[in-house]
Amino acid sequence: MIKIFRNDKRNLFLIILSIITPISIFVMGYGISATSQALGSNVTTDIGNNQSESIPNPNSISSSIPSNISVTIEPKDTGTLYLSAIISNGDVNFTRNLDDELFPFQVVNWYQLTKFTPNFEKTSNLDNLNVSGLIVGPLQDFDEYADLLEQARTYSDVPFDETFILDVPNRDVSFMLLQIDFSNGDKGIYYGLYDGNQEHEEKSEISLRLNPESSLKILESVSADEMPLNEPLYNVTKKLVCNDLYKLGYEKCM
Repeated sequence: MIKIFRNDKRNLFLIILSIITPISIFVMGYGISATSQALGSNVTTDIGNNQSESIPNPNSISSSIPSNISVTIEPKDTGTLYLSAIISNGDVNFTRNLDDELFPFQVVNWYQLTKFTPNFEKTSNLDNLNVSGLIVGPLQDFDEYADLLEQARTYSDVPFDETFILDVPNRDVSFMLLQIDFSNGDKGIYYGLYDGNQEHEEKSEISLRLNPESSLKILESVSADEMPLNEPLYNVTKKLVCNDLYKLGYEKCM
């Protein structure tokens, strides 16, 4: 009788344990997840001018915004602009590990046929996106950061899923940054590098041979030297560009 009682008691213990264990794991997992999200949302470092960068939990990034932008360079290559930061109410939240190496795509013409295609993880809705600016500039040594901005260009009226002519300002390794306005008021910063292998012929000579009857439009551009007027965009651009310049051996703007 004692043996039977002990077995029954052991079986009862196993039944209770099988019920309690999943509940305990769920509660512990929820607590760890909540703690991780709280820590992730509060990790910030100063980037100057009262701006800060934070590293958000990747799961907090909405699936309804593009995870990256494909850059089709006809006829040579396809590159990528990576979601690198989100500007929300003036605060800069970096969404990409800036220690990751970016591999440049190839640009072959001064007047380059180009197309931007947003890529979504799940939901695709171009109606909620508006390109508010494209910035293209060199990665090279300088005396002042303002000198680099003087050689960079800001383009307007940039379309999605439509081929256009990009008047490329620089050869060699350069950066390309696309700012997208989201419907909630936030701005996404998509960033990548290209390697310019344009022909040595003067751009003015090439422009004379452009077909005036072509339906493809050349994007209008102005110098990027007025970017400091937009403080959040200026700060995030400087952070991304200086980070890549540092990897190339330049330390002036870090």
